[in-house]
Amino acid sequence: MIRAVLFDFDGTLADTLPLVYRSFREMWRGVDGRERSDEEILSLFGPPEEEIIRQRVPEEQLEASLEEYYSLYQKFHEEEVEQVPQMLQLLRDLKENGYQVGVVTGKGRRSAEISLAKLEMADLVDILVTGSDVRRYKPHPEGIQKALSQLGCSPEEGIYVGDSPGDVHAGLAAGVGTVGVRWFVGSDSRPFDPKPQLVAESVEVFQNWLTSRG
Repeated sequence: MIRAVLFDFDGTLADTLPLVYRSFREMWRGVDGRERSDEEILSLFGPPEEEIIRQRVPEEQLEASLEEYYSLYQKFHEEEVEQVPQMLQLLRDLKENGYQVGVVTGKGRRSAEISLAKLEMADLVDILVTGSDVRRYKPHPEGIQKALSQLGCSPEEGIYVGDSPGDVHAGLAAGVGTVGVRWFVGSDSRPFDPKPQLVAESVEVFQNWLTSRG
């Protein structure tokens, strides 16, 4: 029986990838003047933003660059990220049906909390595990395992929902049910390999599948 539904965030609960790309691009433009493509930025995903920046920005510019990134992320959030009523309703429905809801994301805690608050999702999430809270990043299952432990659930009682191949790898490694989603146009478009148990092109497909699992 499924008790816990865990979600990735960027590209899964919200179409935040354009915001992430823009914030990184503008920050780096101020560091070295070089323009980064979305694909180049996507290739860096795994560690949280602060670690990506720490690895690539000169030490003397590090603190200013970190603050600039988060300032840009907050500044452009409403312009770049649309609040989708269907996603809020999905979380409400899960809570009303007795599921525990978690977010396990590679993004840093600071940006995750900004987005959850702005999108009015914070009160609908029982557990938040970010890239700032783990030592090993997705596709390692540490974040999922940590969330399940804090929720008091076994792997057999959980599922993980994400939009990237790394999400599916992490879910499979954690022993939970896996769902790959393609319900945002801006989602990660890389093919799922290995295949998740379900590829959901819409929230309705996911909800029907979950209901069938019991």
